[in-house]
Amino acid sequence: MKVWLGALGVSMGLAQSLAAQEDAPPPWSVNCGNPGNGTELVCEMTQSIVLTENNQRLTSIAFVKPSGKDETETVLTLPFGLLFSEGVIAKVDNVEVARLEFLTCEAQGCFARSPVSSEWMNAMRAGDQLTIESKNTARDPISFGFDLTGFSAVSDILP
Repeated sequence: MKVWLGALGVSMGLAQSLAAQEDAPPPWSVNCGNPGNGTELVCEMTQSIVLTENNQRLTSIAFVKPSGKDETETVLTLPFGLLFSEGVIAKVDNVEVARLEFLTCEAQGCFARSPVSSEWMNAMRAGDQLTIESKNTARDPISFGFDLTGFSAVSDILP
């Protein structure tokens, strides 16, 4: 099984893990804007896995939350070559929290989307790693690991 780690320290080729870097920023970024009708503020926190060799994004995950609403949705951007019929499994510290289905593929990759349950959100707040699992077209398992360091603090600033 191939495992891709999304920890900033790994994706940038640094030897130390994020957890060991007390002064390192969390691997999450937040962007807010007014898409759609321009009157509703929507914020997303994202993390990407970037290939060190060519600084190319391999995959990313976004948690999207409209201001003043309790609903959160996740949007995954995944690389080409994954088996659509297998879907995607999200796990926090090796415990399954959700199953997602692929939507479509565009130039920047393939997309999967899902509402985020309160159980899933609570697991991420308490967990260390979010793992996204699927299979490639040869049916080999593939997984992508996202570091949950700072997830609670960053998600608390979403409106």
